[in-house]
Amino acid sequence: MTVLLASCQTIRIGMNPAPDANAFLDALKNQDISAIKNSVASGSDVKNETLTKSLEKIQNSDSAASKSAKEKISKLEVVDCYMGSDRSICKLSNDSELVLKKDGLAWKVDLEESTFSDVFEKDMQSLFRAEQPPEYVTIQFTLALLEGNLEQAKEYSTDRTHLMLPLIVGMMSAAQQDQSEEQKTKMDEARKELSSMACEVSGDRAECAPEGKEKSMSLIRDNGVWKVDFRKGGDEDHSEEDDAESMDSEESDDEM
Repeated sequence: MTVLLASCQTIRIGMNPAPDANAFLDALKNQDISAIKNSVASGSDVKNETLTKSLEKIQNSDSAASKSAKEKISKLEVVDCYMGSDRSICKLSNDSELVLKKDGLAWKVDLEESTFSDVFEKDMQSLFRAEQPPEYVTIQFTLALLEGNLEQAKEYSTDRTHLMLPLIVGMMSAAQQDQSEEQKTKMDEARKELSSMACEVSGDRAECAPEGKEKSMSLIRDNGVWKVDFRKGGDEDHSEEDDAESMDSEESDDEM
């Protein structure tokens, strides 16, 4: 809205973005997918789809993680907003931000530019990761290595393991690109063996291996979440080389 004064001075009065930011949060709290879609700006399809999948996962589960997620969402609030002519930023109670873009007389959330999406997804993943048993974590980590997926491998491993992953994933990727039929068969067998993964748990530590395999993969419980932990040589007589060799169930020792 524009107001013209007698002195010809122009004062621009804008629409407060806070109500639209709150409308988005209310839709989130009510798990109203349709309302969320209407609150989001065009061009946010990818992150909107990710958000929708997370909400559907919460809706379709009665687990402790799902209940914690609902409680966490219910506490989301708009702390403050900074309004621009066609772009505004609202700070939220979870230390993230919503970027809103002008859409006619209203504001719509731009999920692609908002830090909210990444913070929200990280929080949700942490909640549900706490429910994943060591067997599942070991399988997902091993599949990530076999498929050369560095980011997924990081998700299921400790920080000190991250230091070794680029080299290991690179070796596995190279092996897949230049493998004989024999090696290809071994890789396929390694994937099949993952279905028989079994773990021996002792407190916050676990040793996991497919049935019939001697070499195991070590895991630790980090803040309630199981993660693969490659130890340094000399630590409990378990070396990096041992971990690297066991990651593909003894089927690709030559590449390691």
